[in-house]
Amino acid sequence: MNFKATENKLLIDCEKCVKQESQHCGDCVITFLSRDPDSTAVIIDLDEYRSIKEVSDAGLVPPLRYSESIRVF
Repeated sequence: MNFKATENKLLIDCEKCVKQESQHCGDCVITFLSRDPDSTAVIIDLDEYRSIKEVSDAGLVPPLRYSESIRVF
């Protein structure tokens, strides 16, 4: 999984996700958490990420489907 981790926080930017506007986007926990249509990024700390993973693994919320494209020069 690719995301930017700084100071124990994760920046998940939907604008950089290769799955944006696909069928997977609507079934992503970030879409579930970010119901504000003007929001394109979510910042969570590592403890929140672990909690989201636990409830996702239990089937209570959709999984994190975020994946950034890799730049090739």
